[in-house]
Amino acid sequence: MKKARDCLCLCLLKTFRRSFLTLQNPTPKMDLSGRYSYSPLLRWNPQVEEYFIRAYGADHFSRISKALTRPSCYSCIRVNTLKTTTDDVIQKLLAIIQNSGRSEADVASSVKGRLQNGTISKSQIPGLEYVVFVEGSGPHTIDYGYEPDKPPKEVIVSRKCAEAVLRGAQVYVPGVMACSSHVEKGDVVAVSVAVEQPTLDGGWGLGITRGTVLQGSQTDPYYFERSGLYIGQGTAMMSRAGIFRASEGIALDMHNRIFQLPSFYDVLEGEIFLQNLPSIVTAHALDPQKGERILDMCAAPGGKTTAIASLLRDEGEVVAVDRSHNKVMDIQKLAAEMGLKCITTYKLDALKAVRRKNESNDEPNMCNSKDNNYITSQTSDSMKLHKEVPSIAAEGLNGDKSCKEKVSNEKGVERTYVSKADTRKNMRRMRNGPGRNQCLGGRAENSKGFSPNSFDRVLLDAPCSALGLRPRLFAAEETIQSLRNHGKYQRRMFDQAVQLVRPGGIIVYSTCTINPGENEALVRYALDRYKFLSLAPQVHFLFSNKSAIFSTSYVVQCA
Repeated sequence: MKKARDCLCLCLLKTFRRSFLTLQNPTPKMDLSGRYSYSPLLRWNPQVEEYFIRAYGADHFSRISKALTRPSCYSCIRVNTLKTTTDDVIQKLLAIIQNSGRSEADVASSVKGRLQNGTISKSQIPGLEYVVFVEGSGPHTIDYGYEPDKPPKEVIVSRKCAEAVLRGAQVYVPGVMACSSHVEKGDVVAVSVAVEQPTLDGGWGLGITRGTVLQGSQTDPYYFERSGLYIGQGTAMMSRAGIFRASEGIALDMHNRIFQLPSFYDVLEGEIFLQNLPSIVTAHALDPQKGERILDMCAAPGGKTTAIASLLRDEGEVVAVDRSHNKVMDIQKLAAEMGLKCITTYKLDALKAVRRKNESNDEPNMCNSKDNNYITSQTSDSMKLHKEVPSIAAEGLNGDKSCKEKVSNEKGVERTYVSKADTRKNMRRMRNGPGRNQCLGGRAENSKGFSPNSFDRVLLDAPCSALGLRPRLFAAEETIQSLRNHGKYQRRMFDQAVQLVRPGGIIVYSTCTINPGENEALVRYALDRYKFLSLAPQVHFLFSNKSAIFSTSYVVQCA
């Protein structure tokens, strides 16, 4: 008994000594200086990474990957010279910075802070004097106010939201994924980003339930994965409850950013257009001449289309096509905003841009006939709400009146029968609103395609893997097979472009990717297959890590 008591006393004595020594020499706190910083590591699919290392070399590809995680160091503005001049735009921007009491007070107030540290200058590149650069700054070191045992209030945003914030945007409600408890309007919060992680099924996912409460501890979602992924501080524009109840609006005003870049949202509309410099150079590479007929095969959102029209001084014809109805409407809206009248838009899949041989050229041109029944029947279902749609729009492709049909009752009175499917569709419209197209009140005309050799110049800004867009915080979604598929798709589009350009005409092919399989490989394919094509010299050629995108464009001339 005594022996057991002595043993117990000895154990208690040892425990006391350990506790005393711990108090005298506490365990060092974990160094969090690296946590609250911005030092992202871009993740790639292992096979894709190996492919790019072979293509560029390990050191060069490492520098490319690092550059992709950071935004451009400047904002590039294309001046609409049909409405104003470069000097006038610079003076107006300076006035916004210096005078917040003008009639554009609200705009000036929001832009002043974003421009005051930037240098505004006119482009010195020959031929691009209508381009204005506004310099940004960063990366900056931010004090997030961390104290031992008192972490700052935090908000986690989605990757796409974070990429927009790095380009100068605010944090909008849909982009917020998680938030600390007791966040009220006016609170300052640290903003970090959750990047997709591997899932059990071999894919990638976010794995965060929207509305998750952050405790500021290691039990928080992606606590360790978010280390080095803090993009700045923001002021809450609404409470935590308001953020997750609202469907739209600004959730955080980003007043302290890792990268300070100017934003020109709603500033000098119609006079300026925010556009990446390589995109402007692509329009120059096409070298449009007054009076020519030019095709932009994948025109949305319309930046290059309007750039081409501006170079034409609105004298000629620019045909812009896209397979998305809403995107075609966006092009129309941008053209109207910039006062450009030489742009004609159509809803058309670029893979079907050449009119089929069995379709007679003597038949009416469907893309020019606004009242043609064929066009009406091919418009989207949402356009059926328009009163002027004829009855043929209600018929199915096989002549089956599956949508609406007139039936007579015993008294011979006609009434319209509406199917249950249409009833459910109309109920959804009533619940979700009239839809974007009906609000705009316009329509996108369909086209059956164009005759061969009918354009002087063709721009094919092909859909691609977009691995040159920056900032980019995640790239592992692309696989070797998906990169191959992009190349096959682009070759089919190029085959259409070759048929549409006239002999002696010009084709410009451009992408926003670093993948050689979508760039150099396609040019090799074109020159090998079409012996009458030749690679033409390009006036401006840019490949700079200071630009917002790594863009590649090639000029091909048809003999």
